[in-house]
Amino acid sequence: MEQVFKTKRTNGWWQCVWFALILAILLCCWVQVSFAFALITPVLLWYNQDKTTYTVKDNGVLKIKSFLGKGICVDGITKIVYNPRALGMQKIKIEHAQGFVMVNPEKPLEFVEALRKVYPALIVAGFEQINN
Repeated sequence: MEQVFKTKRTNGWWQCVWFALILAILLCCWVQVSFAFALITPVLLWYNQDKTTYTVKDNGVLKIKSFLGKGICVDGITKIVYNPRALGMQKIKIEHAQGFVMVNPEKPLEFVEALRKVYPALIVAGFEQINN
């Protein structure tokens, strides 16, 4: 059965968005329009990261899809590592046949179990650090 996992939401996310949008509108009125777009772009990228979904399919493919509609498929997963000190929002590194990808599912332990069902020989490390 296919399982879908949402991205873990960051604390204070909406406050940051509203502050950035109001600041961008003010900057657009008082300064150059291009500077305001330079401020809006990181906010949109952050929002895109916040709306990403991870789908573990029965055939072993992990589909990562953002709100922009762009998606990637990851196959041949060999190792998954949790690193709480990783920079940015993504704390989980998934190594696969083509390289690696960083993810941050809302329920990391359930996410790992779903991947273990499709990849029984999956090497898992660092998840004992997660507090439920």
